[in-house]
Parts: sequence; C-alpha cells; structure tokens
Amino acid sequence: MNPNHKALSAVRLLPVVVTSLGVLLGIMLFLFASLNLQMLFAVVLLSICVGLLLRTNSQQTRRDITSDHPLDLPFAIAHDQELYEHYLAFSRSLKRISQIPDPVYRDAAIEKIKAMDASLRSVAVGTLTFDTTETWRLVYEALLRSPSVYLYRSVAWVKKASYWQDEPGRKSTQLNFELVDQQRLNIERIAIIADELWPKEDRFPMEPLLKWIDEHLRHGIWIKLVRESTLHSEPDLMTDMGIYGSHAVGEQILDEDCKTIRFVLKFDFAAVETAEQRWNRLSIYAVPYKEMLDRPP
Repeated sequence: MNPNHKALSAVRLLPVVVTSLGVLLGIMLFLFASLNLQMLFAVVLLSICVGLLLRTNSQQTRRDITSDHPLDLPFAIAHDQELYEHYLAFSRSLKRISQIPDPVYRDAAIEKIKAMDASLRSVAVGTLTFDTTETWRLVYEALLRSPSVYLYRSVAWVKKASYWQDEPGRKSTQLNFELVDQQRLNIERIAIIADELWPKEDRFPMEPLLKWIDEHLRHGIWIKLVRESTLHSEPDLMTDMGIYGSHAVGEQILDEDCKTIRFVLKFDFAAVETAEQRWNRLSIYAVPYKEMLDRPP
C-alpha cells in the first residue's frame, strides 16, 4: 500500500479510536462520577470528535488537490473548465493513437509525444518559449497593458544601428511611448551599446540610435547608457531582457542582425529576483542619458 494511503487510513481511524476510548471512560464516569462531571465529559468528547472529523475532511481535500495519482488528476483539474476541456481532448487523442497498431507510426508518434511532454513540463513550471516574433510580441503587449504591472524595466543590448528599427521594433517602441504618455506604466531602460556604435572619443552614440534614445527622454522614459567594453569583466550582465513588475522576466535571444530568434518568458518570482539583482549591478556601470546632456562638451 502507498505510504500516503496508510497515513490517510490512520488519520481516518483516529476519531474511531478516540470515540472508543471516550465510551469506556464515559462508562467509568457514569458508574463512579457525579452528574455534572458526566455532562462536562460528554461535551468535551463531542467537541474532540467534531474537530477530528473536520481535520480529516480538510486533509482529504488537500490530498485530492495535490495528488498526482492517475485517479485523482481529473478531479484536481475539473475546477478549471478550460484546462479540463484540454485534458479531455489530449486524453481522446492519446486513445486514438493507441488504436493505430502500425509500429513505424507508433515509434514516430511516441517521439512527438515526448517532445510535446518536454515542452508542456516547461510550461508547467511557468516558462514560455516563443520562436516567432509575432507570437511573443502579443504576450509582451498583454503584459505591458496588464493593470497589475506598474513598472517595466528593460535592458536593450544594441549590437547594430538597426536595433528596434524594423516594423515590429518600431511598434514596440510606440507602445512604450503610448503607455508612458497615458501614465499607465513606468518604464526604465538601460541600453548596452556596442563600441562601434559609440566610440570612446564620441560624446554620444551614432545615429539613428541617438534619435531612438532622444525619443525615450522626450516621452519621460528613464534611460541609461553603457558601452559593451565597460562590461567585459562581467559578461553575465550583457543580455537583452525585460522585467514586468514582480510577475515575469523575459529574455530575447538575438541573431547578429539584432533580430529576435527566440523569446523566453518566466513567470517565476525567483527568476524575477535574479533579474532584479542583475539590473542593480548593471545600473552601477550605466550613466543616465539626461546627465550626459547636462555635462559640458
């Protein structure tokens, strides 16, 4: 028998044992004690039994919700109607797969199922991976528009002058400006800029990157700049990521042309904390763009 089932059986027997002992003790009190003492004992015994029964039912409820036993899973999912419908659809598909006996088909189907299972396990721990720009930008916009996200912190790793200059990039920039102008979101951004786009002898980065930075300042977005070479001693700080309040952290994987090839979004508080620590370390090296403007040439 499963150890959890043994423990559950023992808990269920506890009220019976207590009641039996109470009956024996009650008989002794009936024979040898006063009427007031007998009534007091009966009230105490009844209270104990009711408490034990409520505790047993509570433990059984928790077990039904947290158990991974195959018979418990449908009941644990049933409270979420949408997920339950998917659970039924997956189960029906697996049933139909099991009814096709061809061994070649079966081996290929099992490999696909394994890949789907690995992907779903990742989703189940709060990690979403997007391989297409269009898909992840929909989630990106939904997060920024969420009323529970009040602060968006972004690290932009600018390796090319064309960074965020394509159509999806310009739309994302305009969304940032729109939400800040409407006072629906606070945005802070640190731009890590390649040295060839911001030579050490130059006061500011090159165009069109400088125009992109100026637009941030005009719309009231707090923006800081740092050269890539400044971070060579701490390469883990060179990343392209966004922190969406305390809800999620996203990281863009870019190709050499600064185009997104993958976007990983983690709805995990520990991951958000780690990202905040990286942000704070990176802030030490970065310089506010507004301060750079106020300095004499």
